[in-house]
This record gives sequence, C-alpha cells and structure tokens, in this order.
Amino acid sequence: MISFKEFFNTRKTILFDGAIGSNLLSEDSSASLPDLLSMKRPGLVLALHEEYLEAGSDVIETNSFNSNPLVFESFGSKKSAYECAKISAILARKAADRFSTDERPRFVAGSIGPIFDKKGLLQDERLLSEAFSVQISALLEGGADLLIFETMQDTLQLNSALEAAEKIRKDIPVIVSVSGKNGITHTGTPFEEIVREISKHESLAFGLNCEDFSTITEDIEIIKKASDLPLIVMPNLGLPEKIDGKFFYKTTPAEFAAKMTEIIKKYDPKIVGGCCGTTPEHIKTLAEKNLDLQNKRYSDLSR
Repeated sequence: MISFKEFFNTRKTILFDGAIGSNLLSEDSSASLPDLLSMKRPGLVLALHEEYLEAGSDVIETNSFNSNPLVFESFGSKKSAYECAKISAILARKAADRFSTDERPRFVAGSIGPIFDKKGLLQDERLLSEAFSVQISALLEGGADLLIFETMQDTLQLNSALEAAEKIRKDIPVIVSVSGKNGITHTGTPFEEIVREISKHESLAFGLNCEDFSTITEDIEIIKKASDLPLIVMPNLGLPEKIDGKFFYKTTPAEFAAKMTEIIKKYDPKIVGGCCGTTPEHIKTLAEKNLDLQNKRYSDLSR
C-alpha cells in the first residue's frame, strides 16, 4: 500500500469526508462533546466513517477535533482525552482498512482543532505543547496516516501544534486549514501571518474549512496570493435552523456539489471536502459531479 505522501503526489484532487460532529450529535446529543461518542457509541462513529467511504472519500477524519486534556477539562469531562483520541483513530483506521485496496487506498487524517479556555483562545505555550503532544501521540498510536490542524486561529497555537508533531514523529504528513472571514481568523489573525508561520515548518497543503459559501471565494483569493502551498477547501453549510428541536441545514447535496464544482474549476484545489452540516450524501453528490473525484481515476495507482 502506498503512503499518503505518495498518494498526495499522484492525485490531482483528493476528496476528504464531510462533517463529523454535527452528524454524530444529530443522532445522539447526550454527549457534551461529539468526541466522547467514540467511547460511548463507537458503532455510531464507525458507521459514519463507512458511509463517507462508500460516498467516495479518499480520506476520513477522526472524531477527535476536541480530544485534548485542556478542552476535556474545560467541558468538565473526566474521560481520558488520550484514550478518546486513540479510540477515535482506531475506529477510523478500521473503516479505512476495510475499504482500502491496492487499486484504491483510503487514509485516516487525525483531526486536531484549536484550544479555547474560559477566557478565549489559550495562549500558554507550555500548556499548549503538552496538550497537543498528548492528542498527536494518541492519534498516531491509533493509526492516523496524517494530521490535519483545522479551524486554526492564531500563530502561537499553530506553532505549538506543528512543533509537537515534529518532535513526536518528524515524517508525519501535516496539512493546515484556518477559519475566518475577509482574510482574518475569527480571533483576529490575518491569514498572511498564518502562512508565514507555516513556512517555518513542513506542510503539504493549506486552506480553509468551516467557512460558508457567502465569503469563501474571497478568502480563497487571499490565500492563493499569500501561499504557494496546494489549496484545501472544506466549506460548511452556513447556520442551521432549529425545527422540532433538531437542527437542519438548508443547503442540499446538489447545491453543495454545484458550488464546490465552480470552486474546483476556478481554483483547482488539491483537497476538497465539507465541514459543519455536510453529510455523506453531500460528499457523494460532489464526487459524482466531478470526473477527477470518481473511482475510475484509481486504475493507474498500482502500475
């Protein structure tokens, strides 16, 4: 089986999955964090991974966005963040291995998000380094092929995360995505500053996640000017509506696929997928609408 780096260098466009947390919480809202469902209801998490793989995803993300000790502590969870992240990786690995073949490999991305405390974005380098190290070690032990630092907000946290990854395993592939609006993250860091920080480390790709279609093209333009790295685009579906006690997203799979197809044609992203609100059906429809995301492109991989 080829490595993710080899796969990355071979493929024109790589399809990730869609949302994890919003889909899991729509099925079981009893957990304070969706990550905890990896321990409480592993079958539910495994089934979601398999749905994305059936939909056509090349890469599935672990249910571990919040699985570090500091976030667990802030939510009052007494569960082990290390064990939760490890189990999340094991579940994704199990699903990916079931669907992988020599002709069509599948991969697991260890999902790592920013760390907030009660005052906002945590800015203690020592605590950040320790927390990210715990999360990264667990994901790698559980079988992640690469790490995705997503929805990142500032250079201090990103640097701490990237340095932790390099110390634990120098050769682990890393990709980075930010979330914000008008070229600035939600906590006020310009995208250009993030790009300068990434240049100090080795990252395969950089881009956007969890931004809706109303602003994402403007921010793609900003990133394309600031960064030479291959582009990541993983939009969300905007804000949900609450109907009969449940949250629903208006954007249909067909609408999502049409908008993403325009982005693919105009900006040629290396990695595409979805964030909050997107489902396996959204990913399936996107794959069906784009020739470069369809199964037939794998026929030359083992030659």
